[in-house]
Amino acid sequence: MGYLDNSTIVVDAILTKQGRKLLASGQGLNIKYFTLSDTGIDYTLWNPDHPSGSAYYGEAIENLPNLEALPNASFFMRNNLITLGRDVKALPYVTLNGFGIGETYSFDFKNSNDTLNVTPGLENAAETIGWQLVVPDSSLITITGWSAADISGNASQYLNDQEIANAKVFEQTGAAPQAVINRANTLTSRSLTVTFISKSTGAYKHMNISMDKYPVT
Repeated sequence: MGYLDNSTIVVDAILTKQGRKLLASGQGLNIKYFTLSDTGIDYTLWNPDHPSGSAYYGEAIENLPNLEALPNASFFMRNNLITLGRDVKALPYVTLNGFGIGETYSFDFKNSNDTLNVTPGLENAAETIGWQLVVPDSSLITITGWSAADISGNASQYLNDQEIANAKVFEQTGAAPQAVINRANTLTSRSLTVTFISKSTGAYKHMNISMDKYPVT
């Protein structure tokens, strides 16, 4: 579902195939839980220097167009249902080697001897289940210290729909989930974006990896 108008509270809800099936059979939806997402919100528009004062710091964010509801969760709603205490003032977020909200973490492989060590962290919550690392093209990099995992559910559907043949998911449940990343030799310069995901909260952070052509001829 999605909010359509930022001046009044209007909710646009689209039923999935399962929801329509239940209604057609005369059953109620019996909705008990829902999840929210801030996908589509650009927090860099927060402006504490707005000339009209603090009431207008978030004016640009509030005026952003709102995303409409989508019935296919694999394309949009990646946020987990989580339970937080009543006194929580900030949502969990992922850091990569200390890089957090609003900071882009990138690495450029120059040659085949380069090694990248990445340790994800979770702020404002404790990671109690483990981590996932989504690699869109596993032919370009190798991951050490994490185990390859089956791709299922929404992720599997999305990858199949988008025809991403070389995608892989890796998992790590240890106390120090460092991922050791090495590159493959490539005939051209290449780049990809990998994603670290907190399994207990659904919080995630992208990382950009680029690699020069190697070996150089």
